[in-house]
Amino acid sequence: MAEFGAVFTNQAEASAHIQFIYDEASGRVIYVNPAYEQVLYGSREHVNEELPDLLARLHPDDKAYLAHYLKLWRRGQMPDEVELRLQRPKQPDQWLCLTPHWEQTGAGTALLAGTLRDISVDKRYQQHADAFNTRKNATLEILSHDLSSTFVMVQQISSFLREEVPVEGHAADLLQALETTSQQSLHMIRELVNIEFLESANIDLKRERVEVGAALDPALEELQRRQDLLGHRFEYELPAEPVYAYLDVNKFTQVLNNLVGNAIKFTPDGGRITVQVEPGPDFVRIRVMDKGIGIPAELQPYLFERFTKARRVGLWGEEATGLGLVLCKTIVDWHQGTITVFSTEGQGTTFMIELPRASA
Repeated sequence: MAEFGAVFTNQAEASAHIQFIYDEASGRVIYVNPAYEQVLYGSREHVNEELPDLLARLHPDDKAYLAHYLKLWRRGQMPDEVELRLQRPKQPDQWLCLTPHWEQTGAGTALLAGTLRDISVDKRYQQHADAFNTRKNATLEILSHDLSSTFVMVQQISSFLREEVPVEGHAADLLQALETTSQQSLHMIRELVNIEFLESANIDLKRERVEVGAALDPALEELQRRQDLLGHRFEYELPAEPVYAYLDVNKFTQVLNNLVGNAIKFTPDGGRITVQVEPGPDFVRIRVMDKGIGIPAELQPYLFERFTKARRVGLWGEEATGLGLVLCKTIVDWHQGTITVFSTEGQGTTFMIELPRASA
């Protein structure tokens, strides 16, 4: 047993991650390895003097979060990992991942042991990747609508000329080719957007605790920035205070883009589309509202069915696959949430998502 302890100690001493043991009764760290000095820039000998300052630097939103898990640990309910942020003056927050182990000794002493890994680089990489995907998906949805409108107009004009103007010979063939090419281009644009959404939905879910407003803001800001291209008034409202939920940000922004894309398809030019994010007691509510043509009551029960018979061509001829809303519901279900629809013909449609709210 002593030999095993020596092996463990040697391994901890050589680790690049912080290894520690904390005695709850005395409120003191009884062991910390050399990585503490590399990761948190402290001194092993003075770790207990430095501990109050470290705890004071915890992000305000993470203090209650950590306290919540401390209660669970005392009851033997151990999560695999907990992610926390340390604030640093004039620098980005430092992200740490805590892998805990709670031990009740025979003498009645409670020890919290664990590993602290600095995951700041991984977090920044993920945030940049999510921001890139968010801009890409929003841009695809906007361009698909904008280009679809153009090709539908070309298709309608060519069809009108071919039917109403006496055009024969080569000119008639050119008009027919123009109409056919426009139809094919419309199909290709929607196919591109649908493939992108389907591929994103098929990637494994990776949920993490995020501030919902901050996570969704880039996508919503991109849509608002390009509202002139959309031909609609686009507005969004975020909570005044931070609200947390466990999200796969990339997948969930795809849901948001898809719902806004649907609103665009069925709202006449100049109409208003609004996204609201608001907190509830134990949920986060997200509404996507439009002042469009609405959904007939007889179609509403079938909206979330695969290849639904409720699919309709958009106002500018955008095709529907019957998969978009069922994939949205699938992703919302993966997040343990619900999605419902409220619509009145001629007045507009609201899609409402409710997600479980994470601890503060």
